[in-house]
Amino acid sequence: MDFLKKIPPVYASNVVVYLMLVWSKAMDCYLLPMLRFPLLILHGFFKRWLIKPMTLQIEEYHGTSSRNKVYDASALYLQSKISPSTQILKISQTWRETSLTVNFANNQEFDDMYEGVPLKWKFNSMSKRSSSSSTSSAFKPEQKQYFELVFDLQQKEKVINLYLPYVLETFEAMKNERKIVKLHTLVRIDAFKIRWEAINLEHPATFQTVAMEPELKKTVLEDLDRFVKRKEFYQSVGRAWKRGYLLYGPPGTGKSSLIAAMANYLKFDVYDLQLTHLKTDMELRKVLLSTSNKSILVIEDIDCSQPGVQDRKNANGIRKPELEGNQLTLSGLLNFIDGLWSSCGEERIVVFTTNHKSKLDPALLRSGRMDMHIHMSYCTYEGFKILACNYLRTCEQKHPLFEEIESLLKKTKVTPAQVAEQLMKSEEAEVALQGLITLLKQKKNQGKDEYQEEDEYEGENKQLTYFI
Repeated sequence: MDFLKKIPPVYASNVVVYLMLVWSKAMDCYLLPMLRFPLLILHGFFKRWLIKPMTLQIEEYHGTSSRNKVYDASALYLQSKISPSTQILKISQTWRETSLTVNFANNQEFDDMYEGVPLKWKFNSMSKRSSSSSTSSAFKPEQKQYFELVFDLQQKEKVINLYLPYVLETFEAMKNERKIVKLHTLVRIDAFKIRWEAINLEHPATFQTVAMEPELKKTVLEDLDRFVKRKEFYQSVGRAWKRGYLLYGPPGTGKSSLIAAMANYLKFDVYDLQLTHLKTDMELRKVLLSTSNKSILVIEDIDCSQPGVQDRKNANGIRKPELEGNQLTLSGLLNFIDGLWSSCGEERIVVFTTNHKSKLDPALLRSGRMDMHIHMSYCTYEGFKILACNYLRTCEQKHPLFEEIESLLKKTKVTPAQVAEQLMKSEEAEVALQGLITLLKQKKNQGKDEYQEEDEYEGENKQLTYFI
């Protein structure tokens, strides 16, 4: 070791620096690449044992008929998380849609990150037919769809209390931005299961296009605006936050179009309740409880619905007995509209339509159930001008034939649907209006219309009964 002492310090320091450079190069080029793979295996091994995964299962339906809001929110939210490397997607488009609709394929996975927490989503779908319906082809096979959300168990509180509410908030923002309105209809799965299924509401009706008297239209719009702004008021007076509308009048006067205009104006989903699909009050209660807030429940032609929900008195004026529970009854419907069950939800609108108001049980018509009675009558001159603007684009001008049409409309009963049908027969205003004049003259010569207006017995020009 004495020879080392004879090495000058300058040379010794150079040797040390050289050896350090050699060691660094050896680590970068040989040792680290060789150790990287074993280290990754060890990391994965310890991670599997040290990190416990947790899985949340988010099913499409809660119970047998209620849609799961978290599922709907996840489905829309994850559309923005589709990876560019995704190899399978389901694409669809209806005739009226302007853009493609993207749906997920079975076993499709998504990766997400929230405040440093990695999350993995997976979509699952399977078809099955219940045993009670296996022998009948009349029932629709049950489709079970759900999402799985996998994350570190230690992040459970953050995911449930922060991430999922964030997904719901994002869903509401995306839904409002896209202005998606859904139309829900009942589908029977088997003899014991019935639930709502939805499609996009593509009805183009708006308050600008509905053929109504301007004052009546203004009153309805003001009432809708007042309703959606009065949550605190309804709470302070102890009433359920809901509103009822009865639309009555001859067929073809725009009752369904008005409902679509209300839904498009408020951006409320529509639930089309067909009472003939239901068997008992229990089924009715179940499907009504599964409707969402900010929605419109519609029962069209209620005078033609199940006998049990029509007038409870027979021809002799004697009240008919109701066997609640094993059949569908008017009492069961009233209990949800205005009874204790009416408070199970908020910001809801109930709309009944009928061609014959006199056939309805008086219990359906009182304030608190049907708050506004809107008479959808025959076409007036103001309604005609709206239709002419829609179909002939005569919005800013008055055609010379308008005066004759105005005079005929005062003496003739014709529905907006009949007027619209004539206006659609030609794109030339002159031809279409001449055809309408011919129709009006024919109606005038025929005399009394086949539909007898109930308002003739209640007073002239009565279009609106308004309950505060």
